[in-house]
Amino acid sequence: MIAVSLLLSTLPQATLRLPALFTDHMVVQRGKPVNIWGWDSPGQKVTVSLGGKSASSTTDANGKFMLAVPKLTAGGPYTLEVTGSTTVKVSDVLVGEVWVCSGQSNMEWILANSMFREETKKAADPSVRMFTVTKRVSQKPEVDVVGSWIPSAANSVDSFSAVGLAFANKLRRELNVPIGMIHTSWGGTPAEAWTPGYIFADAGTATQGSLLGNMLGPISNVLAAGTKNMDSAIKDYQAKVDVYQQRALPQFLGQIDTTWTRGDFNDSQWEKGSMPITFDANFDGGYYFRRKVTLTASQASAKVLSLGAIDDFDRTFINGTEVGRTDMKTLNYWESPRSYQIPAGLLHEGENTIAVFAYDTGGAGGFTSTPNTIKLGDLVIASDWKFMKGEVYRPVAPEVAGQQPQSPQGANSPNFPCTLYNGMLAPLAPYSIKGAIWYQGESNAGKAVQYATLLSEMIRGWRKDFGQGNFSFYTAQLANFMAPNRDQFDSAWAELRNSQDIVGQEPNGGTATIIDIGDDKDIHPRNKRDVGERLARIALRKDYGKKIEWQGPRFKSMSAKGDEIIITMDHAAGLKTA
Repeated sequence: MIAVSLLLSTLPQATLRLPALFTDHMVVQRGKPVNIWGWDSPGQKVTVSLGGKSASSTTDANGKFMLAVPKLTAGGPYTLEVTGSTTVKVSDVLVGEVWVCSGQSNMEWILANSMFREETKKAADPSVRMFTVTKRVSQKPEVDVVGSWIPSAANSVDSFSAVGLAFANKLRRELNVPIGMIHTSWGGTPAEAWTPGYIFADAGTATQGSLLGNMLGPISNVLAAGTKNMDSAIKDYQAKVDVYQQRALPQFLGQIDTTWTRGDFNDSQWEKGSMPITFDANFDGGYYFRRKVTLTASQASAKVLSLGAIDDFDRTFINGTEVGRTDMKTLNYWESPRSYQIPAGLLHEGENTIAVFAYDTGGAGGFTSTPNTIKLGDLVIASDWKFMKGEVYRPVAPEVAGQQPQSPQGANSPNFPCTLYNGMLAPLAPYSIKGAIWYQGESNAGKAVQYATLLSEMIRGWRKDFGQGNFSFYTAQLANFMAPNRDQFDSAWAELRNSQDIVGQEPNGGTATIIDIGDDKDIHPRNKRDVGERLARIALRKDYGKKIEWQGPRFKSMSAKGDEIIITMDHAAGLKTA
């Protein structure tokens, strides 16, 4: 008996646990039941109180509980108290409006790299808060994410989605209630990755037709094949791309003069700046970066140099020795965070020199992550950099470019169907929300016509899994990019914009036109404020009843009169005839 008692006392006991969404500074949706869930011992009674309202439930056989606190009016701060086998308290909880913002790089794009940065930082309002989901690929729906709620402040908003923040700030000014944004995005990813697996698994039903099935096949079969073959596919790709890039990137991969990487190099004529530092979209080629850092003996034992993401490639040096590089062999190299191991003894007490040769082959380039990701060990080194423009990129001949291997997109890829939904969106449901905004489509331009069906089905899946009816879903149309081609009548981007518009006209949908605020030389236009505010205008009109113009001019009808054609437009108050 004593032995059994001792054994039982050493077994781990289940304790009350809440998802990452339910943490300090959270914002919950006003005017509807507040869904709250978590885990405890099976059969455990759990009681929740928030803002003077309470609810109780009992955990199921797997230890999960799900309950809803009666609807609340805007206000706070409150304390969320959850009591089961233990008690968890979540402080500084606000009640207001909650929206999901998602998509690819233009939604992921942070304020630090955007226009209107300083004005936005000065106007930061702590009642606007953002939860950014850490990137995760998964082959099955996960139950939780990694992230935290961060109130807006001058020292925090640099890392926020610029579009999501502009949307939230506009709502905050107009509604005067707390605003919470749940940001879950990944650059360069297609809508398939954000779509629930069952959408593909039953493709071919009467509801969907055969379109999605023809695009991808049953997801279960694709997943099985992808998992089995991905490792060998990556190895094959890396071998082929290594041969290719020797011809395509000789200026980057070849022998370079490294005198500038040493501590005694004279950089007095170089420009000065703080990270993130990006290249202008009009320049493709190399940039040289240097920073001197004085270390204590303890700091000189650092084992890792972290630089965040660099678009596109880099070669990185410490005290004249190359410690790492990222080239085409790295999948999604343009957005992959750099983390390089530092050889023992390379750093020393006193002055050290870090040098980076960054190389870009199209659009904007350079360092794209937030300042706090630029670190030597635990020491943030985002300030006091020097940099100089280098040699211009010489594009490869078309016959060489045509030989570039395509990176594999297996079940461990963020571009693979349902993997981002599983890892970064499914765990958020059924958090109580008002709606969602979406900025994506560049990665689906190759299947622009099919995109209307895909996006509509993706939205259907989101609404089904959140279980809150046909909540609002608003899309930013693709912005203008590249010089106009008046001889081109079959533009994939125009086709995709049309697909976005079709979906935007579905119930509780909407589309923000941004074709006038893009950048013909940069697929990542820096004006994110107007994108977010145009999306917010749709919400203010359709969700909150504000008498506000919410669309750009739209074609209504046309008629012929003699040798003239008369075109009638809706939402055209600002238009003038020539």
